[in-house]
Amino acid sequence: MNERDAVLVIGATGNVGRQVVRELVTAGTPVRALTRNPAAARLPSGAQVVQGDHADPESLRPHLAGVRSAFLVWPRLDDTGAARELVDLLAEHVDRIVFLSSAAVRDELAEQEEPIGRAHREIELAIERAGVRWTFLRPWAFAANALEWAESARAGDVVRGAFGDHPVTMIDERDIAAVAVRALTEDGHAGAAYELTGPELLSPVERVRLIGEETGAELRWAELSDEQWQQRLLATGFDDEAARAFRENFRASLGTPQPVTDAVREITGRPARTFRDWLRWRAAEFTDPLPEVGAPDAGVVLMSTWTLDAPQHQRAAADAVLEAWAEGTWPPGLLRHSVLLGADGATVLHYSQWTDEAAVAAFREADRPERVERIDDEVPGIRRNGVTDYRLYRSRVDGASHRPGCVVVVSFRTDTAETGRAFVDELLSWQAGELPEGAVGGMSSNHFHVGVEGTSVVNYAEFADEAAHQAVVDGMLGADDFVPRLIESTPGLTGLGFQRFVPYRGLTRG
Repeated sequence: MNERDAVLVIGATGNVGRQVVRELVTAGTPVRALTRNPAAARLPSGAQVVQGDHADPESLRPHLAGVRSAFLVWPRLDDTGAARELVDLLAEHVDRIVFLSSAAVRDELAEQEEPIGRAHREIELAIERAGVRWTFLRPWAFAANALEWAESARAGDVVRGAFGDHPVTMIDERDIAAVAVRALTEDGHAGAAYELTGPELLSPVERVRLIGEETGAELRWAELSDEQWQQRLLATGFDDEAARAFRENFRASLGTPQPVTDAVREITGRPARTFRDWLRWRAAEFTDPLPEVGAPDAGVVLMSTWTLDAPQHQRAAADAVLEAWAEGTWPPGLLRHSVLLGADGATVLHYSQWTDEAAVAAFREADRPERVERIDDEVPGIRRNGVTDYRLYRSRVDGASHRPGCVVVVSFRTDTAETGRAFVDELLSWQAGELPEGAVGGMSSNHFHVGVEGTSVVNYAEFADEAAHQAVVDGMLGADDFVPRLIESTPGLTGLGFQRFVPYRGLTRG
């Protein structure tokens, strides 16, 4: 393709659109990626990211020069009129449209009975009438639908849903994107409507079991009553009539198993990914973001911070590093990688737990530069502030029932490891005598880590929230209070201050 053969991706930051952009960039195809907020898009630098809104077709017009093909996602199924306007505009400039439709569309029906199928078929018909080459992608259930269980999984809790024993096929959004890219860049797909599925039928109960296996969470399934299911559908945007229709159609489908097609392999040359494959890629969504500090198998902890050049890059950087871990080879000896966001809006804390120093050394020797390059490609302006290896030395854990919502990292420079350990011993001895359990409201724990090289100590302290920590700063850390005086009077120890973070996401292997 030359520059006049660019592909416009509409919905470029969605689950599927993001993967379409990545596949096109990897293939060397010119890409114009449409998003409402380019600054927060986190797309490969090889893509031209442009601002526009699919719901406002005129906002696309400046970006259509030189575009030959378009990938179209239309999430607003209650407004197919605007979709038809967009299709007409695209047809003035492109000769090929690949539309992410739905398996709810049934070709044997003159009039679609199900609301989702009806809306998608209206858009399909508009594309057919537009006179362009078209390909329709009709996926069955998305693997990403399992993200609705993520909050329950992070809590190691009950997962609630309907028809837990009914198997369906789940497709990975990366496979949908791979098919889309073939249809956008190759001949032979015009006029095709591809039913896309994963390679297996899995019930919700089975998928919940797999989530538990991959993340280590103890999960169990609880069946929703009919009324609870109705209320859940209403909460996701259905109106009463649409929710009832959806439930009736779903029940009607129970007697007919969903098909398992081989379309992904036939079009891309490789089999569709399994649900477990997808889950390993998106495992951070289901994992408790807080590390288990003091886990008995964690012999070494690596801590580092990144500073970002813009607030909108903070979450993007955290997401990018976890995605790079998930899509790459999980290093032997890495137990968990947790990412926390600085309360200042500009920093990211990495807290990773490893079995031992040998595992860390082996990783550093074998780590591929492509992992870091990909992160920097998607998130510009990362300043890495160095990595320090620590061993957890001692902890004080309060029996408080609240869940930590703020992590405070208090840093010290030391001349030797012995100096650091002696300081921690004296501080904890004072706390044991002067601060009985529960005396400091909102404080959950203090975990003192001593640097392997002996030149630093870090207290990884957990609090209910930032206000609880601020109360400690205001009430216990004045110049004449015990802790500041102890720091000042300890030879070879220098206090470096503290930073506050909030838990964000973590990745582990079950």
